[in-house]
Amino acid sequence: MSLLKKSSIPLTMTILGAVSLGGGAIATPYPPEVVSRFTSECTTALEQQVPEMAQYGNAYCTCVINELQSSLTLAEFQAIGESVQTNIKPEVRQMLTSTAQTCLQRVSQ
Repeated sequence: MSLLKKSSIPLTMTILGAVSLGGGAIATPYPPEVVSRFTSECTTALEQQVPEMAQYGNAYCTCVINELQSSLTLAEFQAIGESVQTNIKPEVRQMLTSTAQTCLQRVSQ
């Protein structure tokens, strides 16, 4: 099984966990403290949940937050964080899974 296939579910869960910490389109970037916290928590979660991806941690998590900023306003990003523990909409889960796969492909080439 390829690293991409094997890692996509844990990577999606890593994104979900990091988003739950609360962070805009790139035209209105998230505040630096939101980006920093997301990247830090995402990297830590990735190292713990998918150790074979640890070498890509910072690049992967930076890619993810950049993609999220392109797709979601800060309010939408924060709303996902608030709902992630209860019930996340299927279309949001799909967007996060797609983001995880896109970033995994970028950093593992």
